[in-house]
Amino acid sequence: MPGSESPFSRLVRGRMEERGLGLRELCRAVGLDPSFFSKVLADKRSPPHEEEMLRGIARELELDPLRLITAAGRIPSEWRRLQTDPALVESVRRLVSDGRAASHAPDTFAKAAQGRGASAPPAWEPRAEAPPRGTDAPSGALRMPEELGEELL
Repeated sequence: MPGSESPFSRLVRGRMEERGLGLRELCRAVGLDPSFFSKVLADKRSPPHEEEMLRGIARELELDPLRLITAAGRIPSEWRRLQTDPALVESVRRLVSDGRAASHAPDTFAKAAQGRGASAPPAWEPRAEAPPRGTDAPSGALRMPEELGEELL
């Protein structure tokens, strides 16, 4: 059904198409069974739960690993503090429920970090991803710097 595709499937399929990468080629590069991953992309199976496998897929597709891991419904290891820090969870909840744009995130996290010895993350600076395979033209897609996720926590 249109629109019922999971965020993970939509992200991976879209990027495979942009990069001109086939299912078997991707699976061979990251060590996945093509039959299993075909079912994942058809939303008949859950995405791999191993973080390193998800990072390998992200690397091969030239995606931000944090974006792919969260699209798979997982909490990246860099964000494990979310599991033990109720104040941080509440800060994220407010950020999401307020519908704030990414440009407000540094201010929000700076306030949440006060009193816990943490510093605010740098301003979010999108950068273009690598061009699709076989072309020299940029894809126009944007990436969140990996270091932002690391500095959030």
